[in-house]
Amino acid sequence: MEKVLITGVNGFVGSYLAERLVGRVELYGLHLDDKFSNISSIKDEINLSQCDLLDTGTVAEIVKSVRPDTIYHLAALSVPALSIKDPALTLRVNLFSTLNLLEAVKAHSPETVFVNIGSSEEYGSVGETEVPITEAQELRPSNPYAVSKVAQDMLGYQYWKRDGLKVVRCRPFNHFGPRQSDIFVLSSFARQVAEIEAGLVEDNIMTVGNLFPQRDFLDVRDVVSAYITLGKSGEHGLAYNICSGVPITIRAILNRLIALSSAQIVVQSSVSKQRREDASIIYGDGARLGGLGWSPAFALDTSLLDLLDYWRDRLSGK
Repeated sequence: MEKVLITGVNGFVGSYLAERLVGRVELYGLHLDDKFSNISSIKDEINLSQCDLLDTGTVAEIVKSVRPDTIYHLAALSVPALSIKDPALTLRVNLFSTLNLLEAVKAHSPETVFVNIGSSEEYGSVGETEVPITEAQELRPSNPYAVSKVAQDMLGYQYWKRDGLKVVRCRPFNHFGPRQSDIFVLSSFARQVAEIEAGLVEDNIMTVGNLFPQRDFLDVRDVVSAYITLGKSGEHGLAYNICSGVPITIRAILNRLIALSSAQIVVQSSVSKQRREDASIIYGDGARLGGLGWSPAFALDTSLLDLLDYWRDRLSGK
């Protein structure tokens, strides 16, 4: 049976990937702490190891022991705003965790397919004449998180180019779904709507940032299916955008989310929730990934309702 190793297995995306693969492969997962909130229902079906990916020796021992057919490297510090507050931590964790894994694969499991998860943040702010963004677009990272992902991406490229490792480079655009932290925009919106429905917010006011930018959003479950496709069929050394290819304003998404509720909601803008480097429009060209047969399966309204129901359930104690 195929052996698959997921780093960050209890994280937002890692848990969805684990749910998709459990029972289909011999599944291994790395986690940093003993909290299994996202994989509690399946954790007994995963070969779990507690591991700080900055611990070179432990990483090497695990890769040598498992010799996975595929590694999905999802563990990361992934919040741009937090990276600005502590750039050194973000750079150290995201870059050196990747370095340790690649070194371990090189030494002990060189036939492993390494699915290296970057980010559309690598592209930075683009002009309106530069969209849709292809993988050939110049990388202009505009925050420490984005810089860390460029470095991680290029590190994977180097190990493919120099050492022949089977690295597939991924650049996912915005994605969301149940279990996502409310530090991210759509999950924040959904939580606020659910709180207003529950009578927890004075005057039914929800606060938002800049609603004018256009962005490219996918359901996390579509992103997970893209990772699996790339693990099986992606060309080694190549970068792949994971995106819908359809821009939509933050305001339009907010309106669609509010329309799923019967509550009377008052929207107020907050300067503190706005990002200085917000570009007016960012969306991707996913033709390269589409050429492998992948396409999104989840409609936006379905995904938004699932996210809203998740927060409704959490607030009701379910």
